[in-house]
Amino acid sequence: MKLKDKVVLITGGGSGLGREMGLTFAREGAKVGINDIRPESAQNAVTEIERAGGQGARAFVADVSNSAAVKKMFADFLAAYGTIDILINNAGIGRTREGSEMIGTADLPDEDWHRMIATHLDSTFYCTREALKVMIPKKSGRIINLGSIAGTTGLAFASSYCAAKGGIISFTKSVAREVVGHGILVNCIAPGFIETPMTAPIQGPMRDAVIAMTPMGRFGEPREIASAALFLASDDGSFMVGQIVSPNGGYVI
Repeated sequence: MKLKDKVVLITGGGSGLGREMGLTFAREGAKVGINDIRPESAQNAVTEIERAGGQGARAFVADVSNSAAVKKMFADFLAAYGTIDILINNAGIGRTREGSEMIGTADLPDEDWHRMIATHLDSTFYCTREALKVMIPKKSGRIINLGSIAGTTGLAFASSYCAAKGGIISFTKSVAREVVGHGILVNCIAPGFIETPMTAPIQGPMRDAVIAMTPMGRFGEPREIASAALFLASDDGSFMVGQIVSPNGGYVI
């Protein structure tokens, strides 16, 4: 097992990529804490891990875009596990509300901008800050941030999402340089279009266009992102730091 007895926290772990990473890490022997803002989603993911044979999984319900909530979550997490070895900053949203996905920048309300930045970028900062308070003294740890090709190439009608993901990529590089001397490896995964609840609204001509622009001719599967995360979290990725790993089927080359 590649992660035997490692303690992992996955934000946004109740569905999509977070859920898949939780299952993958648990199969490799990790004790996985699942964070989600939705209690039912978090508990369902924990139950699924247990049914698959995973040990020590727990649910931690918190809004990670809120600094105080993150501090409380980490206090609860450390009370339960005693430490943290791996942090996966995965929490995210594709749109702030129904119909907001096609709003141009000129018409983008302040509240939509701030919610997108808070959910993605603020949460990554808040959780990383708390994790480093544990990882720096023990001189070891892995942090994996979830970016996106949107943060490297830009997508029309998605300026807030692209800004948030681009910020995560730059944040990753900065923190990686800052803490590598403490034995902490920080990296980023920037997926392309993956089959998740977040991309489920992409249908019809839009989906056809994405597939046409992807040389592999399909959306990615969550397991393909989970495998990349496992590589970065395990000893297999021991020489990776500050890198942007982008499984995207050739959408970006």
